[in-house]
Amino acid sequence: MERLKGKKQIEHLFMTGKSVGAFPLRMVYLKNNTKNTVGVSVSKKHFKTAVDRNRIKRLLRVAVKDQLAEALNVLDSSFCMMILYLGKEVPKSSELKIHFEALIKRFEKKLSNEMES
Repeated sequence: MERLKGKKQIEHLFMTGKSVGAFPLRMVYLKNNTKNTVGVSVSKKHFKTAVDRNRIKRLLRVAVKDQLAEALNVLDSSFCMMILYLGKEVPKSSELKIHFEALIKRFEKKLSNEMES
């Protein structure tokens, strides 16, 4: 799994991608022909100090590496996605793991619904 980089790629993702949320997380995703790429983002509006933003991004990357990679290996297609943290306080690692699991379940459910229709 690679990092999502490039302004054009990110803009294209937000313009044409679909989203799924499980507060305090939101995932914007788009089916991709190449490798799985993932980006994480934390609002500067809610977290003024870079220390807090970087800590949350680090926790998100760990969750992506552990849980999302496992879920994407089961699927036969690749995705371009951005994980956004929308909460207003710094989460604990255990809380974030629970929220991330809920987000992945909603993502998988939405994918299965899309494939049916």
